[in-house]
Amino acid sequence: MTITLTGLSKQQYQLAELLWNCDTQAAVDQLKQSLPPRHRREAETVHQLMIAAVMDGYDEVTEDVQALIQALK
Repeated sequence: MTITLTGLSKQQYQLAELLWNCDTQAAVDQLKQSLPPRHRREAETVHQLMIAAVMDGYDEVTEDVQALIQALK
């Protein structure tokens, strides 16, 4: 999978690279906790942008999700 984030600063790009290389959510959490508070906030923002970019890539709604939506109506 490839995602594209535009407009990142050099520091944000470096944080995105570090986050992308994490294999698990635990590794992401550990990385963020190891950063100084200012960089931790920036890493959280970049992480949220990465999640949003992945979610934007989904074009289809599966049958189970459609059934859940219908059940909620």
